[in-house]
Amino acid sequence: MSAQAEVGDMARQIVGARLRQLRLQCNLTAAEAGKAIRASESKISRMETGQRGFRRDDLRDLFTLYGVRDPYQQEMLLSVAFGERTPGWWDSKELPLDAAVVMRLEQTADLIRTYQPFVIPPLLQTPEYAAAIYRMSRYPAPPLHVERSVEQLLRRQRVLAGADRPVLWAVIEEPVLWRPIAGVDAHIRQLIALTASAQMKGISIQVNPMGSRFVPGYGPFTIFRRGYGRPQMIAVHGEKDEVAERSLREEHAITFDRLSVAARESGDTTALLMRICDRIHVMDDPTPPPKGAQ
Repeated sequence: MSAQAEVGDMARQIVGARLRQLRLQCNLTAAEAGKAIRASESKISRMETGQRGFRRDDLRDLFTLYGVRDPYQQEMLLSVAFGERTPGWWDSKELPLDAAVVMRLEQTADLIRTYQPFVIPPLLQTPEYAAAIYRMSRYPAPPLHVERSVEQLLRRQRVLAGADRPVLWAVIEEPVLWRPIAGVDAHIRQLIALTASAQMKGISIQVNPMGSRFVPGYGPFTIFRRGYGRPQMIAVHGEKDEVAERSLREEHAITFDRLSVAARESGDTTALLMRICDRIHVMDDPTPPPKGAQ
């Protein structure tokens, strides 16, 4: 089998597995799905197991049936199904489809600008910190799920070490740096790792101080650029990641520009992180002061 044929087989299996996942999430049988698109149960089964190719109309009908209305999520599957791009690890059904869209943007961008008002940006998190975030946001969190989440994050972070690594520009709200989500010791290790990242080529970290006159009225977002002259994309992060429409892209781009002006210069970040580490050490020190100390 040629390399091209192998890629085609892999693409059919990836798209088929995703279609089966979407169908099961809707509590539909293969027979019910087939009836909805005027096809047989066996055709649905062959599509889901990668034994046959796809018709664009069939996929669009299934998207409608399964509630996949987001055009970026549709394009994510169509581009693989019809050989318009080589599948990446982010195409696996292990990732929710909304997250897969954002991972594709992240892994193929040449410039990533991110604003994080609540946590350290994921691409800069330590495994300890990332595990604590997962446990906090998904209770109860089975240890195996936590482990898989951290492994996935580490895979994402490899993009910053590759030959074609993007430029990462992050703006973080200062309270994030004081919040020991993973415990004081783990948080200090996170701040030390963040300090190292701030000194790396291609990574710029700014901190929006607590006394800043500009704080956006909404949550975290990331702007992705995938080459000069191409439209920049924005992911709005929440319970589900959403790739924003054009009007929101413009609004968030302006907001990031305002944040970059209001925040401290990136050259000040290392000294600030070191001061916070020292202060947290003192605050967490259980040793009583010497007798007579004021």
